[in-house]
Amino acid sequence: FDNFINTNRELFTFIIGMISFYFFGLFDDKYRLSANYKLLISAFFVLLFILIDNNLNILSLKFSFLNHIILLQSFSIFFTLLCFLLFINALNMFDGINCQVGSYCIFIFSIIFYKNILPELCLTIIISLLFFLILNFRNKIFLGESGVLLLAFIIGYIFIKSSNIQNNAFLADEIFMIMALPGIDMLRLFLLRIYNGKHPFSSDTNHIHHLISKYYTNTKTFIIILIYILVTTMLYFYIDFKLEYLIGYVILYFLIIFSLTKKIKN
Repeated sequence: FDNFINTNRELFTFIIGMISFYFFGLFDDKYRLSANYKLLISAFFVLLFILIDNNLNILSLKFSFLNHIILLQSFSIFFTLLCFLLFINALNMFDGINCQVGSYCIFIFSIIFYKNILPELCLTIIISLLFFLILNFRNKIFLGESGVLLLAFIIGYIFIKSSNIQNNAFLADEIFMIMALPGIDMLRLFLLRIYNGKHPFSSDTNHIHHLISKYYTNTKTFIIILIYILVTTMLYFYIDFKLEYLIGYVILYFLIIFSLTKKIKN
């Protein structure tokens, strides 16, 4: 934790945050809380940890394709809370078929490990997830809410901490690209559900993995999605036209969704 967690308040936030989200998820696994309660409890925990840890706050945004830094100022706490909640819900909604979230999290922690951020922790989680994937593939064990919320908190915590201007390990657009597929898919589902008069957090089978699994097995579906994430994300780190790439990525995603839904209707 050298040069990453410098005070006892920060260490307290990290450890208590992991424990809180784990047991919150475990409680939800057992009693199936409503979407509104889950959102409120998640918001309470995140806001509490932001207020305890002064460094767990996105003060500014720096993009690779912009020459100036966007200062959030008084909007920073709300923006940090929003980012945390969006990623927690996006990763939770991405957990639909075996091995999908586990392999995706291995990919994220591999990038963090490559950046030399908390390498021992990342390596421990990667090895743990590899053993988990073996059992998950055999339908022997599942992440559940407790596993997904725990991983989401750790990833969100690391990204926010490492994206500060002092460290600058990840730029804002790089974090967006790493989280793009679950995030855009969640946004599409929210808008679609609201348009149909449903609760934005209601469950359905319109996720991208559900649409692809109508043509392929669950194993092939998660492999297709994982390869798509790996190729599109890693390519982003080596190109110069990043803004155009991000716009093209969003357009490509909706073209894929349009194509899948049109075939299903036919």
